[in-house]
Amino acid sequence: MAEADHKILSAEIKLGSQYYFYMETQTALAVPDEDNCIVVYSSIQAPEYAESTISRCLGIPEHNVCVITRRVGGGFGGKAMKAIPVATACALAAYNLRRPVRMYMNWKTDMKTTGGRHPMEVTYNVGFKEDGKITALHLDILINAGIGTDISPIIPLFMVGAIKKYDWGAFSFDIKVCRTNHSSKSAMRGPGEVQGTFISEAVIEHVASVLSMDVDSVRSKNLHTFNSLDFFY
Repeated sequence: MAEADHKILSAEIKLGSQYYFYMETQTALAVPDEDNCIVVYSSIQAPEYAESTISRCLGIPEHNVCVITRRVGGGFGGKAMKAIPVATACALAAYNLRRPVRMYMNWKTDMKTTGGRHPMEVTYNVGFKEDGKITALHLDILINAGIGTDISPIIPLFMVGAIKKYDWGAFSFDIKVCRTNHSSKSAMRGPGEVQGTFISEAVIEHVASVLSMDVDSVRSKNLHTFNSLDFFY
């Protein structure tokens, strides 16, 4: 930051959430099978996670649980983890009643429980030269994870990977995943990478605006070289 000709201090970015709006809400059909087995048809993107959870819930081995995804009905990340509670509840009812059980959520319940993309609050300090070369960037990021863990702990990893698309010079960050009283947030179409890309481009455009330069010139000035790629990665 000491090498910079200009500095932008305590600039803020607020990123809202985003809902999936897949074609079909969360749904499952569970059918008891012979030899203490159960078959669950679920519109889930990750059947192996549902299989593991159902196995623990019913107290039976994983090889006694068969989860089949015939079609997802639109997912975008919203049926990776969020389909597990519906599939598990359906399996539990079918296992205890010894009869097929089908469940699906109406849109109101689905939207309340599914969560969506992680909202964030970002504060950044950036130093840059007269020619648009950025010499330092520091980010303070608060991620609203909601009430549950879900995939939130790995969001910072994806974000940093996306932010490192430019050579920021001295790059530092403090990212906190925050538990809040909102519904649990989950994966959604490039989780973390979308927010990281937006933050990167917002910083670049802010620098270009201060210097009254063409934004593509600032982008070009801060593209990686072989040495910076070796350093950043």
